[in-house]
Amino acid sequence: MQSIRFLAALAACLVQALPAQAQMSANPPEIGEGVRAFGDKLGPDVVKGVTTLYRPLHEAASKEGVKVEKDLAYGNGERQKLDLYIPSTLPEGAKPPVLVFAHGGGFVRGDKKDVSHFGYYFAQHGIVTALINYGFAPQARFPAGGEDVGKAAAWLRTNSSAHPGDTRSIFVSGNSAGATHAATFGFVTSASSQDDGVRGLILISIPTADAEDLAAQDKVYYGEDASQYPQMSIIRRIADRKLPVFLAVAENDMPSIQRQNKKLVDALFNRDSRLPVYKTALGHNHISIIEHFGTADESLGPDILEFIRQNRTK
Repeated sequence: MQSIRFLAALAACLVQALPAQAQMSANPPEIGEGVRAFGDKLGPDVVKGVTTLYRPLHEAASKEGVKVEKDLAYGNGERQKLDLYIPSTLPEGAKPPVLVFAHGGGFVRGDKKDVSHFGYYFAQHGIVTALINYGFAPQARFPAGGEDVGKAAAWLRTNSSAHPGDTRSIFVSGNSAGATHAATFGFVTSASSQDDGVRGLILISIPTADAEDLAAQDKVYYGEDASQYPQMSIIRRIADRKLPVFLAVAENDMPSIQRQNKKLVDALFNRDSRLPVYKTALGHNHISIIEHFGTADESLGPDILEFIRQNRTK
């Protein structure tokens, strides 16, 4: 009986010793209440409302421990620029992984400065992070977004003197339309590449260009010729290059995004005979799933860091 009690007490101590992962409730209650009030809708009012909720948290967040280099040109296009977020202090000789991130915005809007909190978060956790701008539709049409992501990754490899990152351990990410561009690079435009150092994709609330759920406004990027949509769909291209994938979706993401992510999960299962790494961010919607980075809420951050740790070049 005493040994059973000892084991039970030991187990309790071990559980208490594990670091708790803070969720949405770690922030002031009005944040979660405000986000949930929008339900699973998306529109200008939702974007403005959610970003307004999070703005004071981002402004108050620490920016220490990070060196920022802004507007570095990775191509000749007006929007082909990136901001580098570099950990200020690294152990001597350390080569941290590199994370390339493309913002969302429905293929026609958005800016890297709007997700600076994402750059600070990962740099403060030891990751060299590049936030990129890319060309907008209709001037930039599929697969231009993926090509821009590839150009940014190539710039980071060929300009290794500009940062301390390990260019053998590059991870490509994005949210919403930016996730589509990240996946287009990962599965389509880089499929025939030699080893480019890319070790995984981190796709947050990705629209997959599945024809059934293609929004009318997305046609400004994909065009009006429906016969071309199947070859543009990420779901149909995942076998072109078998990269590890981390998928995240918000509990209150739009139904179309949830359907597309379910199809992508099924396709990745069929490809790999196992489920991909998948996380639902509880309480969040299409905007807060990216706005929460850098706050007390760590719904996704620790899992992404672990995904990078497990898949980086050893």
